[in-house]
Amino acid sequence: MSDSPASAVPRFSAIVPTHARFDLLARTLDTLLACDPAPDEILVHVDAGNTALRDAVTAPYPQVRCLFSESRLGPGGSRNRLLAAATHDWVASFDDDSYPAQADWFARAAELVRTFPEAAVFSAASHAPEWASLQLRRIAVFSGCGCVFHKSWILRTRGFVPLAIAYGMEEVDLSLQLHALGGRIVHDPLLRVNHEPAPDRPPPGPQVAALGLVNSLLLPWLRYPVVLWPVGLLQVLSKIRWMLAHAQGAAVLPGLRLAPDVLREHAACAQRVPVRRLLSWLRLRRRPQDLGDARVLGHGFRGTTAPSLETAS
Repeated sequence: MSDSPASAVPRFSAIVPTHARFDLLARTLDTLLACDPAPDEILVHVDAGNTALRDAVTAPYPQVRCLFSESRLGPGGSRNRLLAAATHDWVASFDDDSYPAQADWFARAAELVRTFPEAAVFSAASHAPEWASLQLRRIAVFSGCGCVFHKSWILRTRGFVPLAIAYGMEEVDLSLQLHALGGRIVHDPLLRVNHEPAPDRPPPGPQVAALGLVNSLLLPWLRYPVVLWPVGLLQVLSKIRWMLAHAQGAAVLPGLRLAPDVLREHAACAQRVPVRRLLSWLRLRRRPQDLGDARVLGHGFRGTTAPSLETAS
């Protein structure tokens, strides 16, 4: 249950996990503080014992609650801590290199809460293909760089699996857990975030690509019922074909060698979903469900061009 009645203005916590990038994090925090309305609280988690980064955050941003861990929790483990610490039931989650694209982002989010109070997650749009259609949609996997969690739903799951490299696992796994519980993920093409990694950021190296392949094995290992493991195997083979076609073939064998140890390490996180719920989630991934025209909701246009209701989607 939300911490505000349905007729009241929802209150929001904003959370940001970070590891080593103060310049990008500062841009995100400055944007959040400049929103109108601003979130009711902002929490940052500094990972892996980076005391210099923690001090860089706490000095200029005394209004930000800064959590800290000596060990490496990864983005998922950091979000678990942030969600647990958040005061409010509606929790807006960003990366340290993503931030709201509109000044009235939280007013738009409040409209969504009032329209879909039972939703588990509202997923923002961060890439042009996501706003090519102006339809609100029920989708299978939320966007990790910008979304709003209904905390009471997240607490019913096992949370994020703490992985240092979470590509292909973090959002997908939590989305499947929520779907298995009956939680709905609503995508709004007009709830937009800018996701701008550093321009000098190098492309993922072979180790990251190898761990991405391991994650494609970890998801079915932890969540798929045994009878549907062949479906997971086909997905892994598809991932390998993609890697071979995108100059990542050198990471395939290292990834397969790493997999047994990683699967054993996270075996305690296993909680397999019912066959029926997995199949419905896979269908939803292929065919999202339209929920209506996103333009009928107010807000979400300051900082962007407001699309006309007469304009075809």
